[in-house]
Amino acid sequence: MTRRMGVIVIAAVVAGLVIWFAATAMAQSGATPSVKPARTITVSSTATVKAQPDEVVLDLRVRSESADSAAAFAQNAKDMQAVLDALKAAGITDKDVQTTNVSLEQNTQNQGKPNERRVFVASNSVQVTIHDLSSVGSVIDAAVNAGADSVNDISFQLSNPNTIRTDALSQAVTGARSKAEALARAAGAEVVRVVTIDEQNFRPPVYNQSLAALPGAGVPTPVVPPSSLQVSVTIAVVWEIA
Repeated sequence: MTRRMGVIVIAAVVAGLVIWFAATAMAQSGATPSVKPARTITVSSTATVKAQPDEVVLDLRVRSESADSAAAFAQNAKDMQAVLDALKAAGITDKDVQTTNVSLEQNTQNQGKPNERRVFVASNSVQVTIHDLSSVGSVIDAAVNAGADSVNDISFQLSNPNTIRTDALSQAVTGARSKAEALARAAGAEVVRVVTIDEQNFRPPVYNQSLAALPGAGVPTPVVPPSSLQVSVTIAVVWEIA
């Protein structure tokens, strides 16, 4: 066998292997072109589910002022520790308290006047999660009495919103099938299978409440939870019909 003949034989073997591997891969993947259903209908469906809130999340802030930055920070740390101690005494565990902001800024008071002065303002904010809804007012009172000067974003919510979401999605799919079957029946056809399902919107259910003013000494904070929260989901479903 000449050298040229040897090269031709090797090239033929390589080409044969490439074709064999390609054919094997297609056979293993079952590569058949997807065929789009000839007849489809598209319907949308919305389902609403209600549930009682089981936790409250709120923000507490402590601000401290001083002509010296270090003194402002030190005082702020002391004031916030008093608030944290009060929260713990009210039954709030450490895992339900998270720091959300720590800051220090310089402000000018009475600017342009003879008594103008510059002060440093230290601020510390924490987010508190309360699982006992009946204790929300007393927890706020304890924090304010200990030194918290701001209570913001009181939100009633669900600790596991995915549960109610799943229920709503299930109901929405059932509603979509009912719509599809009614339309198909009116057109002299029948529903065969789902082609695509698209969830169009979902928002975790939250009810926000705000305080008009901080409670005064000896005055309980009025916090009334909502009777229920509701979540709505909307889906679009494409069905094959025959």
